[in-house]
Amino acid sequence: MARILLLLLSVACLHTAGYQKKYGYGVDQPEHLTGIQGGSIEIPFSFYFPWEFTKDPKISIAWRWKHFHGECIYNSNTHFIHEHFKGRLIVNWTQGQTSGVLRILNLKKNDQTTYFGRIFLQTAEGMEKWQSIPGTNLTVTNNTSTPATLPSTTTATPSTHPQTVTTEGMKDEPKSGLDPQTIIVLAVAAAVFLAVVLGLTVFLGWRRKQGQRTKAETPAREPLENSEKRESIGHEGQYMDPTENPKDNNIVYASISLSSPTSPGAAPSLPVQKNPQEETVYSTIKAK
Repeated sequence: MARILLLLLSVACLHTAGYQKKYGYGVDQPEHLTGIQGGSIEIPFSFYFPWEFTKDPKISIAWRWKHFHGECIYNSNTHFIHEHFKGRLIVNWTQGQTSGVLRILNLKKNDQTTYFGRIFLQTAEGMEKWQSIPGTNLTVTNNTSTPATLPSTTTATPSTHPQTVTTEGMKDEPKSGLDPQTIIVLAVAAAVFLAVVLGLTVFLGWRRKQGQRTKAETPAREPLENSEKRESIGHEGQYMDPTENPKDNNIVYASISLSSPTSPGAAPSLPVQKNPQEETVYSTIKAK
């Protein structure tokens, strides 16, 4: 029984579609769309007819929901919007065009139903009206991983196969950049490297200063040592060894002569005398 009903329904649909094509007018819109609860959805539509536009064409758009003879939710002629869609329904369509978009904002779970576009055209023969027979079946889901509809642009003949995009594949894409642990390791390594370079620079500077100081002290010590040698030689020349007078066997004479420090090797501490040279004689009695 169920198979017979499906067969009859299919025949009726084919007959209706052939009827529209035969007479050259109809409404095209996607059969199925999926939206996310709280998001928005766009239902593109277009229509065609065999009559020519008059000088002042009068076309109006209406939308029904739930079934073919369901309630009207929008009418462009009277600017009517159903109470259920107040502030959430927008129709992008301009007078004289044959295509547009029905947009529903802030999707709710009870928005899940079928929507039918309906056209009214004033011709020379009178008012003509027709609408989409299968309509667009809208599915609303609250799962963000399910495919979401991709908003389509307004075209003259919208596709009956809506384009969808999923968000599941985006979660598996590798993240660009470095993780925090890698950044910390690199920062520590850079700090250690800078510390080593700074320490090596300070050490080399200190070694260079020490080398310059050693070279400066070495030449200064050489004049001082030469001066001490000359002073020692000068003083040794001034002292005289005691000699015995052959005539006086029991008396030993010794003399010390002091001269003025005219030579460079003289000690600076010796006082300068008025006479260039003074001599002091000492004598001792030699006991036999």
